[in-house]
Amino acid sequence: MSEICRKDSLARNLNTMSNSFPDDYNFYPMTWYLPSDYIKFQTYMNQHKSAAYILKPATGSQGTGIYITKSPKKINQYKQMICQLYISKPLLLDGYKFDMRVYTLIASCDPLKIYVYNDGLVRLATEPYATPSHSNVNDRFMHLTNYSVNKCNKMYIDNELFGSKRRITALGDWLRSKGYDVKKIWNEIDDVIIKTMILAYPFVNRSYQTCFSDHKYTPPCFEILGFDILLDERCKPYLLEVRYIYI
Repeated sequence: MSEICRKDSLARNLNTMSNSFPDDYNFYPMTWYLPSDYIKFQTYMNQHKSAAYILKPATGSQGTGIYITKSPKKINQYKQMICQLYISKPLLLDGYKFDMRVYTLIASCDPLKIYVYNDGLVRLATEPYATPSHSNVNDRFMHLTNYSVNKCNKMYIDNELFGSKRRITALGDWLRSKGYDVKKIWNEIDDVIIKTMILAYPFVNRSYQTCFSDHKYTPPCFEILGFDILLDERCKPYLLEVRYIYI
């Protein structure tokens, strides 16, 4: 699963598929793996002067080492990082940026069986959102949704219905109250999950067949993953990353 659970591997695999199937693999922010993609990134920067970018360590977690910038001078072209175009027009929940942790069970890989849990987490930033500018780009409580970051803010609210970390079912009720097509959103999220799993499938199945070559009936193992999904202002889902869920 490291082919999709490591940020660098996920970026490489998504970009490979996007080159061959651009209409099918357009559900993630434009991504560069530095330093190898720096020339391509520099070309894009020169053509889009007002864009903002989010930089992430290739193997980091819990918001460690993540920063946002609008200044190319603050990007170290020699450091191994994942650089993504920052989605500057996200859907806002009560004025705050948020993302969704969608729990997914991979119950079998031969045949491939995927189950998406009906509930999950909605993680909110703890400062009202504003479009990235040079004056607010360093405000991690505004631009990052990581729980490990926002729990340190005095504005963090601990309530699963209206707080800073809510249930996806509560988000669904809010979306319906605003007239959004929740069924369509979930169909598109399912599509993102399936197409992302396709990236890992050849590697996982090869390992599976090697380890369980004599296994013919019920699956001997499973995996639970967390897909981090961001909705933009048009409710298009974007895949941010995939996490192992340890139980």
